Amino acid sequence: MLSPKNFFNHTIYKIISIAFTALFSVYSVTGGILKVPEKAPDDFTPVIRFAACSDIHLDGKEDQVNAERFAEMFNECYAYSENHKNYNKLDAVMVCGDMTDWGRENEYKMYHKVVSENLREGTKMLEVMGNHEFIEEREVEGVNAFDNYKKYINEETEIHTVINGYHFIGISYSDKNENFGDKTKWLDEQLKIATKEDKNKPVFVFQHPHPTLTVYGSVNWSEISVRTVLEKYPQVVNFSGHSHYCSADPRTLWQGSFTAMGTGALAGLMGNLNYINGDAYGSIDSGSYSIVEADAEGNIRIRVFDVVNKIFFDNCDYYLKNPAKRLNRIYNWGNMYSLDTRPSFPESAEIKVTVNENNETIITFPSAKGYFEAESYKVTVADGIKTVYENTVLSSYTTAIEDDLSVNLGVLNEGVYQVKIKPSSPYAKQGKALKGEITV
Repeated sequence: MLSPKNFFNHTIYKIISIAFTALFSVYSVTGGILKVPEKAPDDFTPVIRFAACSDIHLDGKEDQVNAERFAEMFNECYAYSENHKNYNKLDAVMVCGDMTDWGRENEYKMYHKVVSENLREGTKMLEVMGNHEFIEEREVEGVNAFDNYKKYINEETEIHTVINGYHFIGISYSDKNENFGDKTKWLDEQLKIATKEDKNKPVFVFQHPHPTLTVYGSVNWSEISVRTVLEKYPQVVNFSGHSHYCSADPRTLWQGSFTAMGTGALAGLMGNLNYINGDAYGSIDSGSYSIVEADAEGNIRIRVFDVVNKIFFDNCDYYLKNPAKRLNRIYNWGNMYSLDTRPSFPESAEIKVTVNENNETIITFPSAKGYFEAESYKVTVADGIKTVYENTVLSSYTTAIEDDLSVNLGVLNEGVYQVKIKPSSPYAKQGKALKGEITV
């Protein structure tokens, strides 16, 4: 039986899950239901290719793993491009903010160093400022945040450029209070210009925070004023960061009045547990970016790359038929919810136990899968009398390697324990629990 506190949390979770399902569905009515996403055709031929990333969080130290990942991203993208049978160029690298940790000059110097040493001729840098570019100014009254950005990156904090016939529009925060001010008017004006040229061609827009109530993470890491502008333009394909939320989660791609994609983070991937338990980093080192390609007809392919394991996520090879056309948009909450099924463990699934050098008990178990892999697992451990451990943990969406999941239960007394692991899908559909006993 659930304790009063757990019963309350469980009830609130169910209510909020239902509310968000309804709310997102209202904003995602186009595209119908039970429409299965297609894969890119074998003859898909790009006319443009760019990398999309965010949240690098450089601290200015050359041996920082984030700086290494950023440098490696260039090499990985160039290698991918050169090996492509139909198109071998990398036209741009898009950075959706939080290039630095504080906006300090030494951090910008490191950013500039990595770019200057790895960027090749023919590739454009497309950057906007995130909230971390303002940390120094906001918290310790450092230099004006725009000074270092303009010195080391670009005199302009907004961008509107055309590459191979495709428009790219990016906006930075207007000040240290993390808002866009009058810049949304500028965004609106630029979108009118871009869409007037060809109403049936996608336009790529990018900024740091997610547009509110779109992609995974946009409930609590978002900006409504951006969404208000973007929803007037069905041609928009938007990229954003800020949340660090796993870009391998199916909710990271959203299509409603426009199309939006979360970029994850080079600095480490996070998620949200049941909407109410707060943000949580994955249990292992992680990071990601995307390679985006478009063909002459406006069709788009997006592939998400695992920067730790150096491979693409199998479940994140997205193919978008020209999203400027409303009937092509099927990655909406309503359709994905209709495809989703309750996750289940394999018949052979069992719970294994080890004790590490710190005398902490570690349990491992396989992933539960339905149409999508489970998003999270509620783990409950009891000693026959009382519950000694209870927590909801993220799935393995942070890694492209399919391994068993591990949960550290801490130091337990010797004895026999009952373990129950209940999986939940990305769209809050509950699966049957895996149960077992462990001996410590």
